[in-house]
Amino acid sequence: MKNVMKNRFSLFLLILFTMMTFTSCEEEVDADKYNHLSTQDLPVLSAYYDSLTFDRVYLTADMELKGDTNIIEHGFFMSTQEDFPTESTRIIQHNKAGATFSMLVDKLIGSTTYYYKAYTFSENGFSFSQADSFTTDEPPVFEDTYLFGSYNQIDNSIQYGQIDGEENGYWDQYGYLTISQVENTYNQIEIYNFWGYGRTIIGVIDFEKKEISISPQEIAASANHGSIMMYLWSYSEGNMQIHLEENVVATYDEEGNIIMPYWGGFAFYEGSYYTYEACYETLLIKKDL
Repeated sequence: MKNVMKNRFSLFLLILFTMMTFTSCEEEVDADKYNHLSTQDLPVLSAYYDSLTFDRVYLTADMELKGDTNIIEHGFFMSTQEDFPTESTRIIQHNKAGATFSMLVDKLIGSTTYYYKAYTFSENGFSFSQADSFTTDEPPVFEDTYLFGSYNQIDNSIQYGQIDGEENGYWDQYGYLTISQVENTYNQIEIYNFWGYGRTIIGVIDFEKKEISISPQEIAASANHGSIMMYLWSYSEGNMQIHLEENVVATYDEEGNIIMPYWGGFAFYEGSYYTYEACYETLLIKKDL
């Protein structure tokens, strides 16, 4: 519940920020009306970055308090667009108070320009640093390109046994699973049409271990139960345990064939999780095209 409230509060901040920074067709919105103190009493912020790579950066802000000292929230706004539009702006909250705050921002895209600025929010309004930008480094070369291509997905279900697979014509009907590189990354792949429902999920490659790590993501949707998520599952004392915050980890060989153990499709419905499918093993067999 805490994370839900935190996300809702961030959404409120972004909506309010958008109201402050955009103008209507009829009149200009006065940002000062959202501030209950003189702007001279709001905190003064300066922001800068350090330790930039192709996929991460450290953002730091110095905060000088003036008359307004009751800071409810502080952190950074970050976007790939200079005007910080709502749909592409990421609010990154910092949890510890202090005159200087710093945080690592990861999962960035290589060779991409990002804009950022520090912010504070209190009952008296917003304060922002001057916006600045950086461009991430060019990502390293993707190593195991033999993973790219089409696959025959064969699921071994705990309830139905072996299902799907091209032998029964399933993939001729629903289209084959394909794997490709996420643009401007060196270790992320797009897995398209996993389970045959036209979704794209993202996997992260560990080239040394030959592992693919897949975080919980939507793989289908139901008209009755809503979003169907991929989760790792296990047995404990005869009961199925769903691991909501752990990744499914698959392994692969140099032929591009992939083994994915203990994943399932689950929907949260009326206070509990409904199991659409639970597989003890899925084989992704690379097709020769």
